[in-house]
Amino acid sequence: SLFSLARASAASAAASSSSSPIPPFPSIDPALAMSSSSSSAPVEFEQAAKEERMTFGFTESRLRDALRSLSDDESCCRHIFGRDDPNHELSALQRITAVRILDYEAIAADPSSPTEADLIARAETFRSEHGPPLNLRDVIQGKSPSMSLAAEFKRASPSKGDIAPDLNAAEQGAKYAESGASIVSVLTEGRWFKGSMDDLTEVRLATTDKGYDRPAVLRKDFVVNRYQIAEAAARGGDTVLLIVAVTPADLLKDLIDYCRSLDMEPLVEVHADDELDVALNAGARVIGVNNRNLHTFKMDLGTTDRTASVLKGRGLEFDHNVITSRDASGEPRPDYCLCALSGMSSSADVDRYRQAGVGMCLIGESLMRAPDPKAAIEGLCLDPNEYAKQAGGAGGAYTGGLKIVKVCGVTDPDDALAACRAGANLIGVIFAEKSKRKVTKERARAVVDAVRAFGERSSRISVPTNPSNPDGSPVAALGSKARTLENSARRGCPLVVGVFQNQDEAYVRECVEESGLDLVQLHGKEGMEAASAERCGVPAIRVVDIETDADGTGTTDAEAAVAKLLDSVTSDPVAILLDTAIKGSKEGGGTGVAFDWSLAEKVQSRGLPVLVAGGLTPDNVGQCVGGTRPWGVDVSSGVEAGPGKKDLDKVAAFVKGARDAEEEAAKGF
Repeated sequence: SLFSLARASAASAAASSSSSPIPPFPSIDPALAMSSSSSSAPVEFEQAAKEERMTFGFTESRLRDALRSLSDDESCCRHIFGRDDPNHELSALQRITAVRILDYEAIAADPSSPTEADLIARAETFRSEHGPPLNLRDVIQGKSPSMSLAAEFKRASPSKGDIAPDLNAAEQGAKYAESGASIVSVLTEGRWFKGSMDDLTEVRLATTDKGYDRPAVLRKDFVVNRYQIAEAAARGGDTVLLIVAVTPADLLKDLIDYCRSLDMEPLVEVHADDELDVALNAGARVIGVNNRNLHTFKMDLGTTDRTASVLKGRGLEFDHNVITSRDASGEPRPDYCLCALSGMSSSADVDRYRQAGVGMCLIGESLMRAPDPKAAIEGLCLDPNEYAKQAGGAGGAYTGGLKIVKVCGVTDPDDALAACRAGANLIGVIFAEKSKRKVTKERARAVVDAVRAFGERSSRISVPTNPSNPDGSPVAALGSKARTLENSARRGCPLVVGVFQNQDEAYVRECVEESGLDLVQLHGKEGMEAASAERCGVPAIRVVDIETDADGTGTTDAEAAVAKLLDSVTSDPVAILLDTAIKGSKEGGGTGVAFDWSLAEKVQSRGLPVLVAGGLTPDNVGQCVGGTRPWGVDVSSGVEAGPGKKDLDKVAAFVKGARDAEEEAAKGF
């Protein structure tokens, strides 16, 4: 076998060197490692890079030299260094990779480190004890017609800081595998991602011989040499990630061939079209499209779609959806697998790529943050039949619980970022004339830019407004729209909502375009039909006032109010928000008074998910969520230090209180 040939080569190398026992696995010099007590907050990478150079003594020229050491053929490196752009600056990805090269130079210079031959011998021993490696392409294609899921284990990232620094790799990997993940991706880089090779081995051992199909274990790192591949094999890895953006073309081909000599089929990551050319020319078969540009960390979910179109245009077969029929007819499976990497967290994301013929989705941060990974994976609807049931579901009570947390009345970017980091899905900016929290279009734009940067996106998120609606009723349509909105406004990529009250439609659209709003919220007497994407320019949330006395008592007869609401709704809005209106007052909203939340529960029992606003605070949001389980909650004055200025501790406490209450309430469902 190819592995035997590699082993023979290794044995020959070993015989010509030392006959001493194999030394232990190397570890990075602690003096070089990033302090475990360093800040977990996300920082601009340039600042981090400056600190890193001061800490490690790596100059810009040293980092460039490290990258250039990967190949003697400059023509193979043009895609790495900006296609000969004289102004090209090293990106975050390049800096991390350069430091990784220097890490392994230090390992190579350490006489106590195992040789490549030692590692291959260890790989053979590991495989004899725990089973052979799984072929990545076979694993992915074997799940058809379901989407294969690569569930990622990463404790931190350069853009988000700490994600789950104390999570146990073995426990999380086992949860992923038990829940249906067919690949577990393990970050093994230590400085920026806080991973280790021990994590890789722990995941492999925790998912072997457990009564379910073993997932393939992927070493995700900045792999630039054969040693790292042999290291992965020795530690139980089935496959490795190769990133074209930092790998010379000649080296990429060598690493792919070397992987196959060890019976490992690598995942080859691309982002741009020229990187796809390099990957195909090097012989890649499993192509992963990173929706995040690792040079800038910007996210674009359309990247995978465009790559699929390029492959189809070249006549290269990869469609995951044809595998079942081909297996039945005896025809060969497609030569390639296409995988979508990063930015996905919902069933809608998965289905989007299913339609494009993608065979695997990699999901990381949202699963690492999920209180229940099993429920999160089930919610992805990897099986197309399950997605069809979810998308077409209508009728009956809404029992899905809290999905959306909205922090409204935000007036500056810092407060917006604090709300984003706390886990808010929606950030509200108010344009209503009489509000103490009114912002200008320019101020709103600054908030939008900050939220987009946090979510690693550069444009407006498109929220579908025509989801499946089998029975044609407005309530069913709004139920389906609620699911599309929650999929779009996922944690880690929040949306910005502009709040308007009795303002001209042209002005609303003007603010949408100039400020870059993702959604609007109509809070006046405009009518239900005014809350349409066609009229507002983006999907709109429609506020429905619930009249109550100034002290929160005397809410309108609940049954009558529910009947009136359900009779009045149309399919125009994307969602319905219930807010307190004081009897006799001409203006709704912003009262700081809560209505009787049981009314929201009654509305949801008729199948209409709603957001609840009015009088919510960190102290009572748990009671609201635990007792009512609304689809969403909305807070403004309840988390303020003063009008228009958020108390960041209160913001964090509100979001946590809402999420914790939902987690506890869900145990009874």
